[in-house]
Formats: sequence, C-alpha cells, structure tokens
Amino acid sequence: MPEPAPFYAAVADAPEGVSAVWLRAADGRRIRLALTPPGPRGLALILPGRTEYAEKYGPVMGQLMALGLGSAVIDWRGQGLSERPGGDTGLGHVGDFSEYRMDLAAMCAHLADRPEPRVMICHSMGGAIGLAALTGGLAVRGAVFCAPMWGLAMAPWLRAITPLVARAAVRLGLALRHAPGGDARFYVLSAPFEGNLLTSDRTQWEWMRGQLRRHPELGLGGPSFGWVDAAFREMARLAAAPAPALPALGLLGSAEALVSPEAVRAGLARMPAGRLVELSGARHEPFFETPAIRAQVWRAIAAHLERIGL
Repeated sequence: MPEPAPFYAAVADAPEGVSAVWLRAADGRRIRLALTPPGPRGLALILPGRTEYAEKYGPVMGQLMALGLGSAVIDWRGQGLSERPGGDTGLGHVGDFSEYRMDLAAMCAHLADRPEPRVMICHSMGGAIGLAALTGGLAVRGAVFCAPMWGLAMAPWLRAITPLVARAAVRLGLALRHAPGGDARFYVLSAPFEGNLLTSDRTQWEWMRGQLRRHPELGLGGPSFGWVDAAFREMARLAAAPAPALPALGLLGSAEALVSPEAVRAGLARMPAGRLVELSGARHEPFFETPAIRAQVWRAIAAHLERIGL
C-alpha cells in the first residue's frame, strides 16, 4: 500500500476529502499524487504545468466534483512535494521528458483498479506530457489542453538558436545550471502583478502568492539548461508524431505570452476531433483568471464532457 503524503488543505481551497499518497516511478523517484473521492461521472487525470503542484489545483478539483468527476493531480518530479534533484526548490530540471512519462505511468498504475471512464486535463508542460501519453496509447475518453506547451512564445530567431545553445550547454556539462533569464526565485513571488504573464485577476494572483508564502517548499525556480534542451527535443518529437484521434478541447488566451499560440492552433487543427476555444483577455492560466473567463472555461469543459459521453 502506498504511504500517505501531506496535502496542505488549508491553502488549497479544495473540496472535502482530498487525500495524497507517495508513489514510486520506475526509476525509484518519489512522486506525490493527490486524489478526491470518486465522482459518479468518472475520473479526471490532471496534469499540471511546470512549477505547479496539487494544492494549486484545489479549485479545479472542486469544479470537477461539481460536474460529477473525481480527480487525481500529480506533482511531477522536481516540483511540488515530489522528489527533487538535491532537494533544490530553486532549479527546475529533468534530462529528458521520458522521466515525466515515468511519473505518469506510476500515476496510472496506482489508479488501475478504478474502472470509471477518464478524461485528461492538461496545462502547459502537462499538455506536452499528456499529448505524448496519448500518442503512446493512453486510454481516456477525451482530453482538455489548456495553453499546452507544444511550442514556446519566442521571436523566430530566438526559437531557432535556443535549442542549439541548450544542447551545447548540456554537452559542456552545464545541464544543471539555470538557463539564461532564469534564477532560483519563484516567479509569482518575485514578479509584480502589473505585466505578469499568468493572470489578469489580482485576487487569483495574490492567492497563488499566499500559497507559496505559507509553503515555500511547493515553489520552483527557473529551468535548467537540461530542462530547456529536453523541452525543445520533446516539442519537436510531438510535432512530428501522428495526432491522436480522440475528442480534444483546446483552451487558449488571447494574451498568451508563454506558449506559442501558433503551435496550439496548429496542434488542435491536426487532431480530427480537436476543437479550440479562444478566451478573450486570458493570459497563460485560464483556470486562475477573472470570474468571467473562468466561467467561459467551465462552460466549455462541461460541453466537452457531454460531447465525450461523460
């Protein structure tokens, strides 16, 4: 039986009954998984983005429960309370995205005895991991891709040179160094609200800041050269892979400035059953936007659940 893990309910705004367990990935890494009680309509597999953690998805778990879905939220290796290289909250690192796929495999193995139908809900980096899982045969009824990381929002010349620089840095033994533009600080604690890339809603911004002030062990600093190299290799691999045929909903903000809107639109267009909803005024985190934008998000998700028969 997996051992119980902490879940900081006091900062999560999660529904009642959330529990957490420690899992072991195939390479021995310790991974945290948070779960709500089962729902009558099925189970949502929530795959968060880089820097995120289960407590941040407390309100999302609550919305899903209101729609009749239980949910399971994973802390990827190197973030949240999952095992980190050297215990370091200041550096986000993996050498290859196959490591994240091992985490997802451990999550699915733990849930193997729960037979209810499933939907996958991914955000940002989780969108790359989730798409890879679908191309590898993961069985779910449908998927929701919120600002998926299928490309990064960069000037064309920078997009061309960055993977070359990251690959060279890794070969020079600098994989565990911060990539340019990153450091050990947590973005939501170091950036001002004005001009931030995540949300236009100050209340949601302060809520995220409050979580990390109370539990800095959940935070994560900037990515390593190794992570950047791995991310570009994975995005290139996914762009060349066959598109999954299952029903997929994409959510994209009009003010998106972290992932590439062009890559998101192209990725959804490649999917035979893909549908994209563009959200006026939303930045990178539609789940944590203004009430009006969040209402639009949840209307789209409710319609998608009906579409896939949940």
